[in-house]
Amino acid sequence: MKVAILNLIKSKTLYLLIITLGLIAYSLQSIQPSFSDFMLTTPSGKTQAVASPGFMQSYESGVYRLAGTIEMNQSSSSILRIIPDDEILSLTVNQKNVDLNRIPHEQRKDYNKGFIYDLSDYLHEGKNQIEILYSDQGGMMGIVISAEGDASFAKLTYLLLTILAILIALKLVNKLKFSIPIKVLFIGALVIRLVYFMVTPGDVRDHDLGDHIGYSEYLTQHWMPPPVDYAIGGAFFHPPLYYYTGAIVYKATQLIEPNNKVAIYRVQQLLSLVYSMGFVLFGLMILNELLNLYRKPKLEAEPITPAHVQEVQEKPGFIRRLCKSLKEDSLLWIIGALFAFWPSAIIHSVRIGNDPLLYFLFTASLYYIVLWYRHDQKRDLMIASIVGAAAILTKANGEILVAVLGVIGLYKMISTKQWATYFKMAIVPCVVMLLAVAITVGPGLMLKMQGKRDKLYIDNIDGLSQANLVGNTATNYFWFDVKIFITEPFTDPYDDRMGRQFFWNYLGKTGLFGEFKYPSLMSINTAVSTSFLAVLMFIYMICGLYYMAREDFKRMTPILLSGFFLWAGVTYMRMTFPANIDFRYIVPILVTFCGLYAVSILSFERIGATRMANIGKTLSVLFSISSVLFILGIV
Repeated sequence: MKVAILNLIKSKTLYLLIITLGLIAYSLQSIQPSFSDFMLTTPSGKTQAVASPGFMQSYESGVYRLAGTIEMNQSSSSILRIIPDDEILSLTVNQKNVDLNRIPHEQRKDYNKGFIYDLSDYLHEGKNQIEILYSDQGGMMGIVISAEGDASFAKLTYLLLTILAILIALKLVNKLKFSIPIKVLFIGALVIRLVYFMVTPGDVRDHDLGDHIGYSEYLTQHWMPPPVDYAIGGAFFHPPLYYYTGAIVYKATQLIEPNNKVAIYRVQQLLSLVYSMGFVLFGLMILNELLNLYRKPKLEAEPITPAHVQEVQEKPGFIRRLCKSLKEDSLLWIIGALFAFWPSAIIHSVRIGNDPLLYFLFTASLYYIVLWYRHDQKRDLMIASIVGAAAILTKANGEILVAVLGVIGLYKMISTKQWATYFKMAIVPCVVMLLAVAITVGPGLMLKMQGKRDKLYIDNIDGLSQANLVGNTATNYFWFDVKIFITEPFTDPYDDRMGRQFFWNYLGKTGLFGEFKYPSLMSINTAVSTSFLAVLMFIYMICGLYYMAREDFKRMTPILLSGFFLWAGVTYMRMTFPANIDFRYIVPILVTFCGLYAVSILSFERIGATRMANIGKTLSVLFSISSVLFILGIV
């Protein structure tokens, strides 16, 4: 313990992290003005002192007047975000009326984001007098004022954030002693996700943002799970694990920005980004574990020559080791990049909601299932069940892990005939995971028995807009329109011309880009090329399946089972709930696809079809490049 503490104290990385974090905190605080002597006058004429502008409980309906002093120092930013509740009517700074007509009416009453106004023509260094009139109809009311930096300040903040993230990532991968491909691909995946984060606010390309934030907000006030009746609507039917982590981060952000939801959303996005990187790391580890089974064993004893001694003494640098790794582990580099830079995984990486945490925990549990399947160590089974239980407590989709573990456990029992041994080994993991299932399913089951929910997991379809409904015949499942898939860059949940009626078209296209559209020409063109490459890769994988040996399928059993149950689950949802079911429900199936694609390449190499193997590698490389260009097109 003492050694670990001493190593930590001596670590240069630790001090770099502290300095970088301090610079970020200082830069964000330095631009904020200070507030003093604020008085609030109610519609009836009552006055009271308030510490600073902010939201509070409404006393009466009507027009409020808020006046006070805003002090600007040398580094304070005059670009202010003003968030009203209900609506700002007028703004006066130093006896000058600020023209609010240039602000759209919707933004003048937007209590989430408000609007940004550059008041450099009105504010000066030192004390400034400010007066705000706003209306309120009840509930919460008030005005939030927060400074925002200019473009150069934003670039500096993002640069510091990138440095901080990369330092933490480097410390992690070096501490865990990963191979060079995993280290480089992990850092690369982090960088491209940070780039995407910088240009993607929390309310852009979101899914049910208000519901997810609402659940976390509820927990920040109560810290106890909501009553069962809450599970009828919103996000409250989900299990609470993610929302507790969101609530903790929400509360921590409020210490700095009490009511600025824009800042709160951005920090929530960073939480999702952390979870997304966990998904990337464990996905790469699973693929590495799979490809390890196909690597040629090195000779155990080689004669020691002067050249070997010289190589050890020289300690080859990173570039030399990188070049060697590119040659020896080329397939891991290629397949790892395919997984790390898959476009939809990047798009979902900063989306606020419980999905990123589910992807992380699901893949982490699957990794330990793979280890247990290979090495039969009870420790791996316990970790897999505990992490799997956490996945179930994040989202019901995690219950698929119960099926994967159950099938593998039965296989081990039957193949070894050690019934008592495996039965004893399974008792604790079964209790852990079934308890998580009970907690997750319990509220929905109770409401269904009471007649308050139509289905156990899915809301009543009667409340869904008819525009969302699609056909539910055999044609919708068996037909795949290749022309639409390739020529239409994106899909649309409401437009039949973009393939939404066909299950595979919609699932495949959302598996690439989500159910969103991207206006830049670069994104449109690369979306078409990526779609074309995806079709070729899928055909290639199907051909590779034909040449796979029985041993290949046996080696891949855990990830094949995972992929099958994920696919079966989303197909069942689509059949019982005939609306557009997109790929975000089964993102971890990317591990299965990448694994199958890698083994397809190896199968062609095994039968001597070198040209086919090289074609598979080329397609994968081109897909990864096209994916990165697509994300850069968004930027």
